[in-house]
Amino acid sequence: MFDPASCLRNMKRCAIMGIVNITGDSFSEGPSSAPESAVRRAFALFEAGADILDLGAESTRPGSTGVTPQEECRRLLPVLQELKKLLPDTLISVDTRHGETAAAALAEGAHIINDVSMGRDPALLEAVAVANATLVLCHSRGTPADMDSPRYTFYPAGVRQSVEAELREAVHSAAAAGVAKDHIWLDPGIGFAKNADQCRTLIDEASRFSREYPWLWGISRKSFMGGTPDSRGAETVRLECKLIADGASVIRTHDVGALRRAMNYDRKGA
Repeated sequence: MFDPASCLRNMKRCAIMGIVNITGDSFSEGPSSAPESAVRRAFALFEAGADILDLGAESTRPGSTGVTPQEECRRLLPVLQELKKLLPDTLISVDTRHGETAAAALAEGAHIINDVSMGRDPALLEAVAVANATLVLCHSRGTPADMDSPRYTFYPAGVRQSVEAELREAVHSAAAAGVAKDHIWLDPGIGFAKNADQCRTLIDEASRFSREYPWLWGISRKSFMGGTPDSRGAETVRLECKLIADGASVIRTHDVGALRRAMNYDRKGA
């Protein structure tokens, strides 16, 4: 059985989670994120050095309206099944906020549920608890359709302080639903109900986050950097390396090869 705590300890370094969009309308990849190419793209990320593959079949970019769990499963499950055959020893994460999808993915052998809704679906928490799986709680407010509204981006107590407090509440809810605390990872939710300045503040203050739980950071190609997704590669890797130095346990990224080369270079330089 996959033990998330020992997995990260045994790596003795930050783990790289490769992003595999299965949506057809990814903010960073557009139509090239179609389900038909997902297995090929996932295998390329594995060869580039990904420790974990994160499969997402619903776009949660700001302004997106979402899909039904049925449509999400239609896109996701064939890819998951094929990857389990092709890469049986590779850790598979599924990016979903729906309990029905989480249960189906875990039944097919997924190891991790990466929930950008911070555990707001009780059925998702139940599915993770029953499977004794790992849960990533990503800080967010509202839904992708409205999370950029001023009511959700207001942090009078400070963005880092509020993010940590709200994640602590989400951990409490997950634990009450039966999710093992040592199977919980936290994500500060860069780009989710936060403006560009707030995203930068969270990254600047990364070293000040509590070390009680592993922290996963997903900043790859996000709009707070400015420019277009294609122009954000160098800045993405630079900031990811900064987060690793500040104690990140997992980095979720599109640019697995570039980050792996940067990590290897830093290790040789040290």
